[in-house]
Amino acid sequence: MRERPPLEAVVFDAGGTLVRLDFEWMADVLAELDGAPDEERLRRAEIAGRRRFDASHGAPRAGDAPLGTLGDIREYFVGMLEQAGVAATAREAAYERFLVRQGGPGLWSRPMEGARDALDGVAALGLRRAVVSNSDGRAEWHLERCGVREGLEFVVDSQIEGVEKPDPRIFRIALERLGVAASRALYVGDIRAVDEAGARAAGMHFVLIDPYGDYGDASVDSIARIALLPAWVSERFSVPESSRRGS
Repeated sequence: MRERPPLEAVVFDAGGTLVRLDFEWMADVLAELDGAPDEERLRRAEIAGRRRFDASHGAPRAGDAPLGTLGDIREYFVGMLEQAGVAATAREAAYERFLVRQGGPGLWSRPMEGARDALDGVAALGLRRAVVSNSDGRAEWHLERCGVREGLEFVVDSQIEGVEKPDPRIFRIALERLGVAASRALYVGDIRAVDEAGARAAGMHFVLIDPYGDYGDASVDSIARIALLPAWVSERFSVPESSRRGS
């Protein structure tokens, strides 16, 4: 049996990891504009949006671009809509509706299925928990509304800190607040260009949320659902609770 590295903390992404897109609302919008698709089709197509976002990732936009422009969010949504089969004539109108919603109550506004159980399961392993999110200053508010803020020591929000993923500095902010070495921390996220790249640059372990098993590859550890995280962690790491049991 291979030696399991010690782990002290799990740091989570927010959107796409602990909270998710409101696919139900988005499907209703598309039904008005295009007559399709349904919620499940959108969920499946979201992976194409991730790939398009990854491909767009590079230098910030010219001028006084705000945080959140290291990747093109329009590519994320348009890629998802294209994959879902939304007609070209309806995509731009849908994207504009999505932006309005994001500026109001937000699009990543529903708890991810299994997130609360995952957080509690990680705590039961004796591990500390925090969040690092590229957000608009409201990451903590969204987590609270979705019932997944409780038990997190703090939330690092890129808009508040003035630095965003994949810059390793935002991960180091969390590690310094935890007082935990990067090699003893795991980051959990859903976007390879920002979550995986940034966590690895900071020296952290990483696991990808890959619901259909076709977004990641052999180079990255992945789980299909956040609910699987506690079992995955306990199999691969030496955690405080296992040490107390003498295993």
